[in-house]
Amino acid sequence: MRNWLRQKLINILIDDGTEPEKNAPRQRPATMNRTTRGSISVCLDDGFDNSPEGIDLPDPIVFKVQAVSGGTVVESKWYDHKKDEQRIKLHIITQDENLSESIGKIVTMELLQK
Repeated sequence: MRNWLRQKLINILIDDGTEPEKNAPRQRPATMNRTTRGSISVCLDDGFDNSPEGIDLPDPIVFKVQAVSGGTVVESKWYDHKKDEQRIKLHIITQDENLSESIGKIVTMELLQK
């Protein structure tokens, strides 16, 4: 079940909404490409914050995930109104850990702290 869910999430993230040609290699979608499947909307960003597209949320938590040698790094960033400061945390997930469970724990902890 976990592998199926992980594969579905990966397919949603890399799918650009067009039907690929037979035997054609898969290409990464264009920057800020949006794919909607049911109630899930995915926005693929190249990391540049000056893009005019995007959702303007009042108080978001921004997550950036990067695969690195030996595991995965997850950066979480949000604004703390009580302390009037930007809160940035880096989380390191090793190759030995389950990536989907670890990301779920990180998201839960950040939501609880906020």
